[in-house]
Amino acid sequence: MDEPRSGQLEILDETECVKLLRSHDLGRIAVVDQNVRPLIFPVNYFFDEMVVAFRTAPGAKLRLAPGAHVSFEIDGWNANKGIGWSVLVKGIAHDITHPRGAPSGRIRFWPVRPAAPGSREHWVGIQANEITGRRFHSEPQRFVARES
Repeated sequence: MDEPRSGQLEILDETECVKLLRSHDLGRIAVVDQNVRPLIFPVNYFFDEMVVAFRTAPGAKLRLAPGAHVSFEIDGWNANKGIGWSVLVKGIAHDITHPRGAPSGRIRFWPVRPAAPGSREHWVGIQANEITGRRFHSEPQRFVARES
């Protein structure tokens, strides 16, 4: 197989996307508010059994996500190698704070450790209906300090 060249976009198969989802713990959930405005929130998560699970406090995520179609995204960028990637999960979010069945009960024991301070006692799970990913290649970049 040829090495991808600069400027090429590589479509990742679901197996590679799942591998990336399982090897990271910080992503972003995208929801739409009551005025149809998109909102994006960073969350620490765990992925298994085709479910993205995260803990949250009462607020916008808990109010808007359960029962809604949502997107969840993770990405990475290595400037030295000129390689970036993105994985997108689409699905319906569910409040799994009070387990109704075996999968929800198991999920609550997954190792989700929110980095944000405060109590995060509520659980939200996104059952993956679609998982897609891309990797792109560009010229490697040397670190250049930016003035603030």
